[in-house]
Amino acid sequence: MSNEQLFFGLSQALRKFPKETGKFAATAMVKCKKSQKKVTNEVLHPSDAKKSQNLISSIILLKTALEALPLLSKVLKEAKSFLLANIYKSICENEKYTNIRKRIGEVIDEDVLHARVPFIARTQQCFAVKAGIDGLLDIARRTFCDTSEAIHNLANKYREEYKLSNLKLPFNNRQGFYLSIPHKDVQGKLPNKFIQVLKHGNNIRCSTLELASVSTSVTLNVRNKSAAGECYIRTEICLQGLVDAIREDVSMLTLLAEVLCLLDMIVNSFAHTISTKPVDRYTRPNFTENGPMAIEAARHPILESIHNDFVANSIFLSEASNMIIVMGPNMSGKSTYLQQMCLLVILAQIGCYVPAHFSTLRVVDRIFTRMGTDDSLESNSSTFMTEMKETAFVMQNVSQRSLVVVDELGRATSSSDGFAIAWSCCEYLLTLKAYTIFATHMEGLSELATIYPNVKILHFHVDIRNHRLDFKFQLKDGIRHVPHYGLLLAEVAGLPSSVIETARDITSRIKEKEERRMEINHLQYHPIRMTYNVAQRLICLKYSSHDEDSVREALRNLKEGYISGRL
Repeated sequence: MSNEQLFFGLSQALRKFPKETGKFAATAMVKCKKSQKKVTNEVLHPSDAKKSQNLISSIILLKTALEALPLLSKVLKEAKSFLLANIYKSICENEKYTNIRKRIGEVIDEDVLHARVPFIARTQQCFAVKAGIDGLLDIARRTFCDTSEAIHNLANKYREEYKLSNLKLPFNNRQGFYLSIPHKDVQGKLPNKFIQVLKHGNNIRCSTLELASVSTSVTLNVRNKSAAGECYIRTEICLQGLVDAIREDVSMLTLLAEVLCLLDMIVNSFAHTISTKPVDRYTRPNFTENGPMAIEAARHPILESIHNDFVANSIFLSEASNMIIVMGPNMSGKSTYLQQMCLLVILAQIGCYVPAHFSTLRVVDRIFTRMGTDDSLESNSSTFMTEMKETAFVMQNVSQRSLVVVDELGRATSSSDGFAIAWSCCEYLLTLKAYTIFATHMEGLSELATIYPNVKILHFHVDIRNHRLDFKFQLKDGIRHVPHYGLLLAEVAGLPSSVIETARDITSRIKEKEERRMEINHLQYHPIRMTYNVAQRLICLKYSSHDEDSVREALRNLKEGYISGRL
C-alpha cells in the first residue's frame, strides 16, 4: 500500500507465472503413490497417451515458472517487509530451483513455453524434448507435422472450391479440428460434403468425412491425434530420468506454489482491490486485547461490487453488551448482515483492509455459524436435527473469545419448542464473554433485552405502503414492529380473507399479552440496565484515543446521565 514500485513490480512478475504452477507438484506426488512401473519401449498403449500428456504439460508449466523466478527475485530483493524478505530468502536465494531449471534445460527445448490455446499447447507438448534425443520421437513428430499440414491444406481447398473465403479451422481437445463458416457466407444450404452441421452464434460449425473425428484410421483428425499420442508416449520415455530427479525436491515445488498463491492473494486480491477504491472505502483495522468489536459503515466486500447502491451498516459489541438480536421481515437483509460481519472479521485477521469507514476488533479464536435450513440425507437428519447438531457443536466448543453468528434458530420445529430452545441458547451465550449476533423472526426474543442488560435489539427498517413492504436495508436501534408482515405475504399469496382476518385477531391477542409482560420486566430490571450502560461507556473510554480533558468531560456527562436516569 505504501510502495507503488513494489506493488506494480510484483503484479508484473506474477503475470509471468502460469496459473497452474502447482500442477507439477501434485502430479509428481500422485505418481509417487503409484507403483514405479515405467513406460518402456515394450509398453506402448494409446491409453497411456493422456497420462503422458499431463506429465509433459506439468513439466512445461514448471519450466515456465522457474524461468519467471529471476524477475520475481529482482522485485523482492529490496523488500523490507519480514514476510517478503523471508520469501526472497527461501525461494529466490535457493540454489535448488536453479539446479532444477538446469536439469530441465538439458532435456526440454529452450523455446517451449506453457500455452493456453489448445493446438499451440499440443504442438508445444509434442516438441517439448530437444531434437535428436530419440529417433522414434522424431519420426512421430514428422507424422504429426504432416497430418497438421494436410488438414490446413484441406481447409484451403474448401475455401477455393466452395468460395468460402472466411472459412476458419478452429481446434479443441475433444473434437480436434473442425470447420467454422459465418452464416452470411452460406447462400442457401451447405453442400452435402459438409457433415455434423451445428449452428453456433453467428457461425456454422461442421466437418467432412476427410476431416471428421470418427472411428476410422483414414480421417485426418484421427491420424493427427494418433501421431500426437505417439509423441507424448515417446516424450515420457525421454523424461523419466528428469522426472525422477525433480521428484526428489517435490517439497520445494510445493513451497513455490504456496508462495505464489500467497503473493497473488496479497497483491492481486488485497492490494489491488484496496488501491482501486476511493481512500475511505477500505480502512486498516485496529486490534485490542479485550476491547469492543466496533465497525462503522460496514459493507459486504462482494455484494458491494455488484450493487452500486449497497447500504452500509454498523456494529458494536463489548463485554458489557455482548449480544445483538437482529430482527426484521424476510428479505430485509438479516442474513446478508451476518455474513458480512463474518467476512470482515476474517479479512481483518488475515491481514487485509476492510470495507468500512472505521473498525476496531479484538482477535477472535473461532467463528461459529448456524445458518441455513436443509435436510441432511447423508446422515438421515431432518432440518431440525441438523439445526440441533450444529447448535450443539457451537455450545460445546465456544470459548470466551469466539464470535457466534446464528441465523433463525428454532424455526424447524413447533413454535413453543423452537422459541424455548432459542431463548435458552441465548441465555447460555449471555453467560460467556463471546460476542454473539443472533437474527430471528421471533419477536418474543426481544423480551430478553428487558431482563438482561447485555442484550441489544436492532431491526432492519421497513416501510409499509399500500399493503406492500418497502425494504430500506438500514439497521436501526430498538424494536420496530412491522404489523403482520407474515399476514401481508400470506394475503398476497392468495389465502382466503376470512382466514387472514382470524389470524389477525389471534395475533393481536398474543401481542397484547407480550407487551404487558415486557412493560413489567422493563420496570423491574431498569436499575440493572443503567449499571450495565455505565460499565459499557467506561469500557469504551478505556480503549478510546481521546485526550485527558475529553475523557474527564465524558465521565462528568456519564455521572449526570446516571443520576438523572437518562442513560
